[in-house]
Amino acid sequence: MATSLRNHDPQPAPGGGVTLPPSPEKIQQKFDLSIALVLSFWPALTLSVQNLWGGPLSSEKRDWFAGAISDLFSTQPSDTVDVEYLEEFLLQVMNDEFEVNVEDDSAMETASKIVGLRKLTLQGDFGMVDEMYERWREREARGGEKVRFQKAQGDEDEEDEDEEGDSEEVEEEEDEDVEMETPHLVKAPKEKITPKVDEDGFTEVVGKRRR
Repeated sequence: MATSLRNHDPQPAPGGGVTLPPSPEKIQQKFDLSIALVLSFWPALTLSVQNLWGGPLSSEKRDWFAGAISDLFSTQPSDTVDVEYLEEFLLQVMNDEFEVNVEDDSAMETASKIVGLRKLTLQGDFGMVDEMYERWREREARGGEKVRFQKAQGDEDEEDEDEEGDSEEVEEEEDEDVEMETPHLVKAPKEKITPKVDEDGFTEVVGKRRR
């Protein structure tokens, strides 16, 4: 029998005693679940997995991605993995593993959600995680969601032709049942990406972007 996580209220201890706080294992389990859920709702990653931009094992790479994020919080000092740090990590993995440059602010929003959920789960507050899990279950029951690829802006000589079809495209898009925002992505070239070392000795990934 499946156990619903919707109303995951703490139950009183046997005999009417005080409810014990969640164990470290329970906290870690909920945090790991929250990471996987946040990534499943990230349109940029969903689109990359749908199109196999990470290769035939793109879905498995997403699972690995969630584990790698969890490891960041487990192996780095607690004050190191902030929103900015995690955003850079997300962008680098998207470039390295899926050959995609994320052009919008969705990586920052995703990082912010994960950092916020880290704080909540450490406090034993699992309400948001449980709500997200219910949303995920409802989405899966509907057969999941598809995300469309919004191409980067083309050359100037193509803009006039694009404008002529804008009204028709808008009407078509309004008819489509798309529940996730269309991410702004640029497919990165398949050439080997060159690492660059900054003044502080940190390695960053520099990828070429299409114009």
